[in-house]
Amino acid sequence: MHDYKLKLISKRLLSGKCQIKFYVSSSEKPKYYGYLLTESGATLKEVVKKIENRLRLEESKCAFPDHLYNLAQRPMVSDRIVMYNN
Repeated sequence: MHDYKLKLISKRLLSGKCQIKFYVSSSEKPKYYGYLLTESGATLKEVVKKIENRLRLEESKCAFPDHLYNLAQRPMVSDRIVMYNN
């Protein structure tokens, strides 16, 4: 993992869950932002770990372009997290 800055903004939803908006910035890598839906009892450490795991996945996609994957295979979503390249 490269050096990066992580900014988090949380908002409690009516459902009781927390929506976390995050910004990932680095001088060497592309900037990302996204949203994570988590349970209200989740710790900061758990949230940061989920974001780091997703960031690793996004960075590995650059090494292996999407057209090399099986198009018939459905993507697996393990966390409720959405990430965009800024």
